[in-house]
Parts: sequence; structure tokens; C-alpha cells
Amino acid sequence: MSYPFTEDQQLIRKNARDFAQQYLEPLAVPLDKSGDFPAEAVRKMAEHDFLGWFLPAAYGGAEVGYLSYVLGVEELSRASAAVASIVVNHAAAAYAINRWGTAEQKQKYLPEMAKGRQLGAVAMAEPGPAVGEGPEAVVAAKQGDRFVLKGRKSYVANAGVADVYVVFACTDAAAGAKSMTAFVVDAKAAGLAVGPKKTTMGLRGRPTADVVFDNTPADVLGDGNGGAAIALELLAVTGVAEAAQTVGVVAAAVEHAAKYSQQRIQFGRPIGAFQAIQALLAEVATNCHVARLAVYDAANLIERGEPFTAEAAMVKIFAQRLGMKSLLDTMQVEAGYGYSEEMLMAKLFRDVSGTTILENPLDFPEKLVAASIA
Repeated sequence: MSYPFTEDQQLIRKNARDFAQQYLEPLAVPLDKSGDFPAEAVRKMAEHDFLGWFLPAAYGGAEVGYLSYVLGVEELSRASAAVASIVVNHAAAAYAINRWGTAEQKQKYLPEMAKGRQLGAVAMAEPGPAVGEGPEAVVAAKQGDRFVLKGRKSYVANAGVADVYVVFACTDAAAGAKSMTAFVVDAKAAGLAVGPKKTTMGLRGRPTADVVFDNTPADVLGDGNGGAAIALELLAVTGVAEAAQTVGVVAAAVEHAAKYSQQRIQFGRPIGAFQAIQALLAEVATNCHVARLAVYDAANLIERGEPFTAEAAMVKIFAQRLGMKSLLDTMQVEAGYGYSEEMLMAKLFRDVSGTTILENPLDFPEKLVAASIA
């Protein structure tokens, strides 16, 4: 089964693949070793309108739709999941402002974000067990005609390079998550400080750090209602893009292992001629294909404005289970060479752990699925 794409979607996919091959493939391994922020790659993506893929044309976006965006994320991830993750987290903040922001907020932020002149980030997770819980929980207090934030957000992707943060905070410490509200915070706002960059197992090059707020002025996103519902939808819509990242990484892994199996000679013939190797690669390729179709279906629901949270959660769960197992299987094909840092497989293994573990607070996918069938 293949997914029916329009000519425009096919072109966007090809453009993303060509860009990834030209600019990201040569960068991927050095980036994995250095962990430096790929500023030049981000600048080039902005030139190609990759940072405003699904944003409205009225705000300078490409307005190609969420499915096209997911196609692009998958192709970028085949070459560098770290660079793709920068795009995904930027897009999450842009999605939130476009979906729930006021007309003034959209006009202020989206044109700059669509053209890559400003990067976005979402600050949700906290050191405590949940948003609004624990001694360092971010709490929003009313001060005059606006709010100020105090507390710490942890593991914020794009922290330190982002120009605008979408922050989830509670307005009543006693009420906890029931009072959760979404805010927009300028990175240059007083009292905002970014902690030391965290060294992560994979997705190196995508900055990750804690963000501390000390009476930092913040604007309520939109009308300020339904912060918890906004958080769940944002996690779900971002989960689809993260699943596309996983598919991209797994596709790169199975392609690499298949090529290796034709080059590695054992007992007088390529190891790819042995049925056990063929079966292993076939299973990974099959699971990757099924996950890809599920990702496209969920993205299509988002694009059409239909209910999608349950499907997004299912896709995220499947991608989580697919990712690590697939990399273990493809690494087995390459045996000791696959385990070596001299080969690409080790980097792919680390990256897929990030696409499946990060940006997944607690068990939100399972909760969404359970809620959909209750």
C-alpha cells in the first residue's frame, strides 16, 4: 500500500531529501561529535522556507499543510535527526501561537518565526513529577495587567537559541495542573536565564537546557483558558512529527544495514544472501513502512482539522516500540562494526533513543488512547 500524495507534496518531499543530502549528510557525523548548534544549517533551512512549512501565507509561511511538513521532517531525519529536532520544536511553538494566539500575538511572532528570524521553543517539563508540582514548579502570579513567572523548566529543547518560548505554568500553586495556563515569553525578558547545556546521548547539536524564570514577565497565550487541553493537543501534534523523525532514522538504518549486507562477505558470499539476515531486514523494513503510513494518516487528520489525538497517541506508542528494536536489529546485521563509533549505526541508535524518549512527559500517549476508548 502506498499513500496518495499530490504533486506539491511529492515536490516538497523531494526538495527536503535533496536539501538533506546536500547540506545535512556531510554535517551529521561532525555534528554528532561536536554537539555544536548548526547555525548555518538552520539559516539555510530558513532560506528554503522549512521553518514555516505549515504556517499561513498571511504570516509569511509556506502554508503547505501538516502532512507536507511531516514528509519534510522524515527526510531531514534520515540525514540528521538532531537538525530535524530543532525544526520540530520550533514548529511546536509556532503551532501553539498560530492555533491559540491572539491576532496581535500572531502578527508579532509568526512572520519572524516563519522566516527563521526567530526560533521557538516549548517549555513544559519540570523537575517535579508534573507541571505545577514540586518545589521548583513554575508558578504564574498576576502583577498589574500581566503575569510574571517564577520557577524552573527542565530539558527544554532549543533552549539558549530560541527567541520565543511557549511556557506552561500554573496560576494557583494549590490547584496545580487544574490552573495550568499557556504563556508566551520573550527570550530577552527580564529574569529569564538558561542553564548549562545538557550533554545528551543523541540528537547532539540540538541544544537542551533548563530555563529558569525569576519574576519574568509573560503574556497569556490567547484567552488563557484550557491550559491543560492546550498542552495535550500540543503534545499530540508534536508526537506525530517526532514519530516521523523515528521513521526517518529507522529508514536510514535499514538502508545502511542492507548495503552493508551486500558488501560483507562470509563463507564465500555476501551475508545478505543468508535467509536469517534477509528475514531480519524484512521485518524492520515492514514495521517502518507500517509506521510511516500511520504517521501520514495522523498528519492528514491534523491537516483536515479532524479529531486526531487518539491516532497521534497510537502512532507515538508504535514509534516508541519500533525505534529501539529496529536499531538493535539493524545493528546486529552489522555486528561488531555496527557497534563501533566508526560506523553510522551507533549515531542512529543514539538519535532514535531521543526521538522516542524526549518530549514525552510521563505516559501521555497511553492516557490519550485510554480516554478515546473510555
